[in-house]
Amino acid sequence: MRFRKIIAVIAAAALGVSLCGCTSPEKSESSGKLKVIATIFPAYDFARQVFGDTADVKMLLKPGQESHSYDPSAKDIVEISGCDLFVYNGGESDQWVESVLKSAPEVETFRMTDAVSLLDEEVTEGMQNAGEHDHDEEEHEEEHEDEYDEHVWTSPDNASAIVKALGKRAAELFPENADSLTANADCYAGKINELDAKFAELLSGEERYFIFGDRFPLLYFFRHYGLNYYAAFPGCGSETEPSAQTMTFLLDKLRQPDSVPAVFCIELSSRRLGEVLAEDSGLPVVEFHTCHNISADDLAAGETYVSLMERNYEVLSDIL
Repeated sequence: MRFRKIIAVIAAAALGVSLCGCTSPEKSESSGKLKVIATIFPAYDFARQVFGDTADVKMLLKPGQESHSYDPSAKDIVEISGCDLFVYNGGESDQWVESVLKSAPEVETFRMTDAVSLLDEEVTEGMQNAGEHDHDEEEHEEEHEDEYDEHVWTSPDNASAIVKALGKRAAELFPENADSLTANADCYAGKINELDAKFAELLSGEERYFIFGDRFPLLYFFRHYGLNYYAAFPGCGSETEPSAQTMTFLLDKLRQPDSVPAVFCIELSSRRLGEVLAEDSGLPVVEFHTCHNISADDLAAGETYVSLMERNYEVLSDIL
């Protein structure tokens, strides 16, 4: 509650500055294009693919920045208040958005989690604090309604649905560009669908367990392809130091014949736990890119959701 009040105060102050004309955001008139603001990389990539050269698309999250701890600056809030469309994910990491939008109710929005079916956040056997998570269902029943897994884009079928929904929303808002926006959305969704088919073929067959010495924000991907996993921490977990019990559990699973012969880590993580598990098990550490955020080098190189997921496909092809 205190956090929301702070954001509301920042939003009001930022909007006040903007309305006074002292530090107004970049105007779309300068380029003659629409101005689209996105919070995280998937929202940014989907928006730039749909809008093409009809919009200037900006990502608020800095390359390499941890998305779960992101707080908007006054400048970010001004940018949002002056944009033609604000694209965000929704979920626990975007709790600040509600307060900002209350201060700028005229801003048009697209929330990615509205385009797909949501899954409850999952804590599995062996995961840090798994025992504590299981027992307080009655105590936390009201809170549980909001405890969905927010990493909806990690499954290609969801990503395709989000892109098409964004294209539809954009075409409704900007009918003068409706044909190109719809065509762009269909084209990119088609590329994602092709990738989805490749993953489905690769990942079919015998059941195997994937071991993540890291957080696990890939529930939608794994559910979509019927995969099994064990991991050290939940997708939005803030822990970095596993218990001895979690370490022992994961090492034991790595030694089982039905385990994929690798320790998986996600992008931009320290990999410290993964490297310890790899050293003890004699297996390699490999990266699975969740597309949550990217490095400055990847951004400069023009990497996209599709290219990063293609990278994941190659990693899995080499291991399986």
